[in-house]
Amino acid sequence: MAQDAEHPGCPLEAVHKRLEDLHRQWHLAADAYFDPEGFRIAIQSAIQTARTVTFILQSNKRAFSNFDAWYAPWQEKFKADALMRWMVEARNKIEKQGDLEANSVVRAELVASYFSNEVPKIEVPAALFDAPTALVKGIPSTALGDHIRREGVVRIQRRWVENSLPDYELLDAVAVAYGRLSDMLSNAHVALGLQVPETKDTRTGEIYGDEFREGRLPCMIGHGEMRSIDVRLADGHPVELVEIERVIERRDAKEISKRYDFDPEQMFGDGSIESALSGLYATARKMFLKDGYHVNMVMMFRGEKPVDLRQLVFEDQGQKYLMMRRLANEVVRRGADAVIMIGEIWSATFDPDKPYRFARDAPERREALIATLIRKCGEPIQLVSTIERKGKQLDLGKVVEVRDGAQAMFAPIYEAWRREIPKEWAEAFQRKKS
Repeated sequence: MAQDAEHPGCPLEAVHKRLEDLHRQWHLAADAYFDPEGFRIAIQSAIQTARTVTFILQSNKRAFSNFDAWYAPWQEKFKADALMRWMVEARNKIEKQGDLEANSVVRAELVASYFSNEVPKIEVPAALFDAPTALVKGIPSTALGDHIRREGVVRIQRRWVENSLPDYELLDAVAVAYGRLSDMLSNAHVALGLQVPETKDTRTGEIYGDEFREGRLPCMIGHGEMRSIDVRLADGHPVELVEIERVIERRDAKEISKRYDFDPEQMFGDGSIESALSGLYATARKMFLKDGYHVNMVMMFRGEKPVDLRQLVFEDQGQKYLMMRRLANEVVRRGADAVIMIGEIWSATFDPDKPYRFARDAPERREALIATLIRKCGEPIQLVSTIERKGKQLDLGKVVEVRDGAQAMFAPIYEAWRREIPKEWAEAFQRKKS
């Protein structure tokens, strides 16, 4: 995927080409991640290229009627940005002093929550693979510790980190810098009265919005998944995540609508996202009553347009934790601003004396069919129907609408959107350390 660099006649064509050079070098570094020499050469070349983007922009200042007035705020913005200052310093060091002091480290992280800051992370040199052991030894003998040992996953991830930029993985650092340079270039087009360049999937031709990726290309997001190994604490077995992307053709829609007796033209309502939630849930009720079950389906929207449909398969709680993190990456990658998830759940009243007990383990648990809408701007909405079983017969209770009451499992998506989770959700759902 790339930002369209073919701009015949565009006065900033040379800047486009240099930004595309940076994009290509980023991928060379990603491909060489486990080859220290190859990674060193590629990532340092990318850092040097990033610095030349602004040089080439300044060399084309004659295209602007008042370049200095436009460029000065961007200079100040980048000077105030610790990462962008580091990019300048790193380029100077590479060219005048030698190589960066990059080190390969292993990050071991306990994943036992939907909240990213609830369980510890540690990093050690890549040659020392006792990081997981150190984490496991640190699990407390408490209710929280029991929960972690039973449901938790150890995520082991290789990372390249530069000594003077310890809070960033190097590929992430360059990707974020790319995004900020891309935002500047887009703004330059606005200043010149030109059409803002589009982000296009070179395989499908689909055009993506940049507003939620902060200028980064879709292929630069979530790359850490490829460098991770996930292992269950309970049995030491690797965790495999299963997602099934769905593409519904027109002929499929006709067959589905005939089987479940609904009009596919009405499935998304009148076009609004809340109407889509109602229409999709009405369809889900019909499918459940016909088949006796409903799989976990997720649909992403950009504006009011669906951009992705996939089925999620959960076998245990650890998979859910990991899957929702992966889903958050996909939401950002596709520039989605709303998500609808539909599936079956267990529900039960929260017991403060048993904060780590899941609804499925509560004696008074109830089954329900639920559809949840969350969005970057706006309150979440849930539609819930109790599943009623009488022998082999199934029925669904009336539809209950709940506003501003989404589940904690959506925390990774809110975090990816950089949206604060409402205080009352955290108080009700976040696991309490004891």
